[in-house]
Amino acid sequence: MSASQTDEFQKKVSSLLVRNSNILDILTKCQISCGKLCRSTVKSATGCGCVDISGEKSLSAFSLSKDFDAKEASGMNGSLCGACKSRVENEIGEMLFYIAGMCNALGLNMNDIMKKEIKNVEVLGKYSLK
Repeated sequence: MSASQTDEFQKKVSSLLVRNSNILDILTKCQISCGKLCRSTVKSATGCGCVDISGEKSLSAFSLSKDFDAKEASGMNGSLCGACKSRVENEIGEMLFYIAGMCNALGLNMNDIMKKEIKNVEVLGKYSLK
């Protein structure tokens, strides 16, 4: 997303988030949308079967080699089918909506936050320990 798209999205959320504009409502809506995203992702494996999710031990940051492949380390094998991809995208969109609402309620700018996070990730790279 470009800065103008992020700012436009945040402004649009400000005009649409009326019923749940209290920060407490926004926080609980973030939790609900996160749960729905988790559920949609898991159902893509357990219900649809388009992906396989493994629960193997994660690599520690100190054992990462130069040929580290984040896709392999994700625990996901396969790719989302059209229906599952659509559901997961919708849930991520809802999460972004409520994150923008939180930013608005707290007087923060999503674009500024993303710029800071990009800078942190670029400096620390794979050793950011997230």
